[in-house]
Amino acid sequence: MDWDQMIRAELEGLVPYAPGLREEEVRDRSGREDICKLSSNESPYGPFPAAIEAMRAELHGLNRYPEGASVTLHEKLSARHGVPTERIIVGNGSNELLRLIAQAVLRPGDEVVYPWPSFVVYPTVTRMFGATAVPVPLVDGVHYDLDAMFAAVTERTRLLFLCNPNNPTGTIYTRDAFEQFLERLPAHVLLVLDEAYFEFVTDPAYPDGLTYFDGERPIVVLRTFSKIYSLAGLRVGYGFAPEPLRHALDCIREPFNVNSVAQAGAVASLDDDDEVQRRRDENQEQKTYLYSGFDRLGIQWVPSETNFVWIKTERPVEVFEGLLEEGVIVRAFGPTPALRVGVGTPEESRRTIEAFEAVIARLGSV
Repeated sequence: MDWDQMIRAELEGLVPYAPGLREEEVRDRSGREDICKLSSNESPYGPFPAAIEAMRAELHGLNRYPEGASVTLHEKLSARHGVPTERIIVGNGSNELLRLIAQAVLRPGDEVVYPWPSFVVYPTVTRMFGATAVPVPLVDGVHYDLDAMFAAVTERTRLLFLCNPNNPTGTIYTRDAFEQFLERLPAHVLLVLDEAYFEFVTDPAYPDGLTYFDGERPIVVLRTFSKIYSLAGLRVGYGFAPEPLRHALDCIREPFNVNSVAQAGAVASLDDDDEVQRRRDENQEQKTYLYSGFDRLGIQWVPSETNFVWIKTERPVEVFEGLLEEGVIVRAFGPTPALRVGVGTPEESRRTIEAFEAVIARLGSV
């Protein structure tokens, strides 16, 4: 078999997604039992109590297929956000929705504009369907330049991804800048607003993407239950899309793409706004603690509107490995002179600063 002929040429050069190290791996390498996994932007806390109860009640029926159209979840999201169910999409994480959107609209020769560094799925789905990637560098590797994003748009641009807040830098573009950008964006470009971390945002200048969604303009807004709702292990993403696109996505998605336990947990999670606020406040408190510790240690950090902090280092590989020796797992991005540090519990925040202290004591600096 000539596999080069069998497998689509567009997939050449793609590499499998590399998840963060597992706690067991680091436990073996470091010899420590108390591991802090801060590499995947997960919530340090479990699902909401009501969600656990709802998911447990669903277990006895796992011999049956889930509700194929996620009707109850669609109705709950519709009531909460004031968007008709016909404009709501639900998927196996927002990752699946990003891939389905690309699959539905991209043709060979199309261009896809996205910021960089940003979410690794954008270039992957671009190449997967034969389109041309047009990454636009962030200013100083940190901040959006929406003027540069607009300048990158051509007649061949089909998709434009904006991650706000951005992963991995934790930064946002502001309402004024976005509205000026949106006013100029041509109608042949489908704008996908990826807002996986929007529940963590406290900056009043943040532009909530749903404010600009009317079901007519080519705008999609994506969100997730993986972050503040603590359902990362169940993979539930959702979003809002014009009806023709939503219909196309329904035609190509898996028939039962969100399992029954996930649907139950997501529906129940939407009733607990007080817990969302409590977790947002806790996240802010822990970021403030980390900022103070980084300042004391002379570590450069970027103000974050998410549940992680982007720190700058000229020795990313050495610092990453040094933190592993202390039982703290962060996220490295190859030679990029930075690391992404997740925000955990108060104990994990204390351990994080202690780990950086130990690394600096060995290396002299970061």
